[in-house]
Amino acid sequence: MNTTWLIIDFILVFMAIALLIVRLKLNPALALLLGTIVLGLTTGVSFQDVVDGLNEGFGALMAEVGLLISLGVIMGFLMSSYGAVQRIVEGILRLFGRKGSPFAFSLTLSSITPAIYFDVLLVLVAPIARRVARRSGRPVASLAGPVAMGLAAGNALVIPGSAMLAYLGVISLSPSDMLLPGFAVAISAVAVTTFLYLVVIEKLGWWNVTLDEETEGAAIGPNNGANAATGSGGGSGTATAVATTTLPSLLTALAPIVSVLVLILAGILLPKVGVDWAVLGFLGSPVIALLVGVLVALGITVTRNGLAAQEDVVNHAFETVGTILVVTAVAGSLGVIIAETGMQDVLANLFEANRSLPLLVVWFIAAVMRMAIGGQTVSGITAIGILAPLVGDLNLSPVLVVLAAGAGGCFGGQFSDNAFWMLRSLFGLSTRGTLKTYTLAQSMLSVVALVLVLVADVFV
Repeated sequence: MNTTWLIIDFILVFMAIALLIVRLKLNPALALLLGTIVLGLTTGVSFQDVVDGLNEGFGALMAEVGLLISLGVIMGFLMSSYGAVQRIVEGILRLFGRKGSPFAFSLTLSSITPAIYFDVLLVLVAPIARRVARRSGRPVASLAGPVAMGLAAGNALVIPGSAMLAYLGVISLSPSDMLLPGFAVAISAVAVTTFLYLVVIEKLGWWNVTLDEETEGAAIGPNNGANAATGSGGGSGTATAVATTTLPSLLTALAPIVSVLVLILAGILLPKVGVDWAVLGFLGSPVIALLVGVLVALGITVTRNGLAAQEDVVNHAFETVGTILVVTAVAGSLGVIIAETGMQDVLANLFEANRSLPLLVVWFIAAVMRMAIGGQTVSGITAIGILAPLVGDLNLSPVLVVLAAGAGGCFGGQFSDNAFWMLRSLFGLSTRGTLKTYTLAQSMLSVVALVLVLVADVFV
């Protein structure tokens, strides 16, 4: 097929996918499925190969990340049900103090709580952050922005964020390979971005209380539920948690996350010093480690809230995870069809002269998709799916490809993102104020993370 037409065809199909989701409110899974079929048929892929590609991509991606995503969402819901998030935030605030409270929120949300579902975290943390802003005399934007960027980084740059787990399935990369690089980029990017964001909001005076805040928060926006699968967490659902009368200790709150991290790190590091036990590899595998985290969270939930409470929480988690899994798996089908079109050969010729250009393209595609449809998960896996077949030919680091896509997926969240309206309501902001917090903070984070990825590429 003519190279020019192939590129035009890709652009038109991806624009159509975005329009179906944003304008016609079509479910993202259906929009991606239709776009995948059209892309294959209009680029010369046979009818049978399109059908085979749909099935192959869907099944292969579920085999890679289906259990990981499911267990991660369940653990997050269980932790939310017994007040773990509030306790973790309060503990971090004691360390940072009120002056450092923006850093406390952004760093905590990006590093300690990524397993917890995005919307649940936002609902639980926003009221706490708003109270801290009032007590410290800071503009509410000084806390709302760091909350937004911390949530985005934890979801798209860190294991076991649901968007990050989906990215790994597309490129067939082990979570253990991504664990330390993801934390390093996320924490560095969030720390730098929080500082820069506070300069813009507080030092440059880019916040007008009269225009940017509302005395009473509106209902969770007109888009509530409209983008069920395109929210920043890669899925959506009612963000609920079982109420608890007292918060758990910090050790109890952290226990599920610590269990997962200890097992995975032990499985990575101990064999390097000669401890090569089969049981260690078993327990350190991401699926088993996450299952242990789920069981720890389950035990705490039962102890604190009873058997009936854990049943309700787990059932709700399963309802939510279904949407995430379907969207993720259909995006896997898209990746297979893209490979069938021969687009990788076109891109290989385009990128062979410059190793940094592919990372910029991955970031750009993810950023454009995020601005159009609002979802980090779909945006990132679309970008990775285009470049994944070329990683070997271009001698690229798959870790940096994933991080570039994750960074791009943080850019430009706005009206099409359900969490945009949630943050507006929960922090009592105007739409203008939400653009200055949710959109600006995440976009700044995206650019800073991209710079870190490009710098890392020089040394890889």
